[in-house]
Amino acid sequence: MSKTITATAVVAVLAIASPAASQDNTPPPILFTNANVFDGFSPDLIEGANVLVEGNAITQVSTDPIDAPNAFVVDVGGKTMTPGFIDMHQHVMLNPPEGTAAYQTRWDDAAGGAIALQYMNDHMLMKGITTVRDIAGDPLDIAKAIDMGLVRGPRVYSSGGAIGQTGGHSDWAGRNVPPATLENGQDMGQLTSNTWVTDGVDDVTRAARLNFRRGAAFLKVMGGGGVASEFDPLEILGLAEDEVARAVEIARDNGTYVAVHAYHDESYDRHLRLGTRSFEHGFLISEDMVKRMVAKYNETKDIVWSFQCYVSVNTFGSYESMPAFFTHEQKLKGVAVGEGVRAMSKWMNDYGMFIIGGSDMFSPGLVEKIKEDIVCPTSVGFSPAQALKHYTGNAGIVLKWSGPKDPYPTYHLGRIAPDSYADILIWDGNPLEDINLILDESKLQLVMKDGRAYKNTMVESDSIMYRPAVREPAVYP
Repeated sequence: MSKTITATAVVAVLAIASPAASQDNTPPPILFTNANVFDGFSPDLIEGANVLVEGNAITQVSTDPIDAPNAFVVDVGGKTMTPGFIDMHQHVMLNPPEGTAAYQTRWDDAAGGAIALQYMNDHMLMKGITTVRDIAGDPLDIAKAIDMGLVRGPRVYSSGGAIGQTGGHSDWAGRNVPPATLENGQDMGQLTSNTWVTDGVDDVTRAARLNFRRGAAFLKVMGGGGVASEFDPLEILGLAEDEVARAVEIARDNGTYVAVHAYHDESYDRHLRLGTRSFEHGFLISEDMVKRMVAKYNETKDIVWSFQCYVSVNTFGSYESMPAFFTHEQKLKGVAVGEGVRAMSKWMNDYGMFIIGGSDMFSPGLVEKIKEDIVCPTSVGFSPAQALKHYTGNAGIVLKWSGPKDPYPTYHLGRIAPDSYADILIWDGNPLEDINLILDESKLQLVMKDGRAYKNTMVESDSIMYRPAVREPAVYP
């Protein structure tokens, strides 16, 4: 006989057991009933759905009754179920106050890891971001600790250290660091494996293979200048053609792909021709380049544009709104990005580009507001369903491009469907009607990752099953 209990009281039982629990402690199946489901793709909710979770996977989704006699039955009460969110452009190791320059002066990698874990729990996992694609930095040992159940945080797909040229967007050492320090990989960015300063095909080869040796799921390369770095105007190109070609070759040899940081047509053109698949930023590209990308996607289905909405539209919306650790020159670069983003994002939407969302929000003042990035596209013409799809279904498709380098290969991510990881959020309200409700943490009543509940406020606060996710904000002098 099945057991019915209040909302996710049962699910909270799963949070008691360690994710590394033995088979003897495997929790019973959970049958969610009466849920209105956003499956990660469709703009229409599946109303009155039943969802069966067995172990760490979703095994059935149906509007018909599901026969699961040994399951605990959880009546969702008509609330909205969505997949866990996936932030496809994160830098968890760069969260100390100085961002990319953090390890040059005040912090070591141990402090950086401690800050990363704090933020990954408080401002990612506990707020519904159950997976991140870390796209410059090396949190791979943190990811291993999370997977072993030693600490709490989202899943991590990592590129390992970003690969770029001397004086490019991956060169984070101070201006007066001796050249030999960079050449020998002895600056702190490279010693922590968060970035690589490369010159020539051999350097790129070595950096790429070191990343894959560490467990990287894909590669991140620098195709042009950036805002949060000191030496590189936005207009410059990054890795040379032969260097890009080698990075793409090594990624393909490993069954995975390359993502590129770039802003303008010439950079995007180089990478489109040479086989790069994930295109980050691009806020200064032309309408013609957008059309070329859409045509390539329609032909091959193997490229994606990654939209960092909040940073480009809001943070870079004015000189005054940019991070305090930026120099005057960096703030001017940010203003240029803010001026270009609205037109190019509209073209991407109008022409039907395949899009994912990634916050690029790190360091105090931004990381706390990551979910603003999910909401942001609705301010530039996207529907709530599109915005959620960028962070769920579409993101899950791209994560699987890692092929044999996929650290979580068994099931799908970003969808409420059979053969998917049981990453589930339950909302008191319908984010397809009012996406801003996802910013109200009281509306997020269940956070489940990998079949275990980390937040549960669907029961009364005096219940032993109550799992709040309230954290006092950090205060910096």
